[in-house]
Amino acid sequence: MSGAAPAPRPGSVTTVVVLTWISAIVAILGGVLALVLSEESLSEAGISKSTATTYGWVEIVLGVIIALVALGLGRGNNLSRILVSALMVVRAAIGVWAMLNLPNGVITGSITILVALLILFLLWNQRANAFFATN
Repeated sequence: MSGAAPAPRPGSVTTVVVLTWISAIVAILGGVLALVLSEESLSEAGISKSTATTYGWVEIVLGVIIALVALGLGRGNNLSRILVSALMVVRAAIGVWAMLNLPNGVITGSITILVALLILFLLWNQRANAFFATN
């Protein structure tokens, strides 16, 4: 242990924590919705019950994992920060791919890249570094 007093959580990290919690909640709710939709509704959408069930459970599990990462971020866990950062690098790469390969990809790709870069900035600025270094 470093012996340094824990730094207070900066607003930039709190913003990422809130966004991560929102992502977790949306994933869990989407998974539950996929599990409870009627077969009639699913067939109208062209989705089989088994596909919806698989999707639903995968979303719920991912939502729980995302919630655990949000908890870690809020507590200053560096592994959580690295996981989110790695995902944002992948998102930025997907944004570049979209810009080069999809119709209207310049718009969606640019937004994806900007959001990923914003989150990286929020997690790796000077105050965030101090927070993660002392927690």
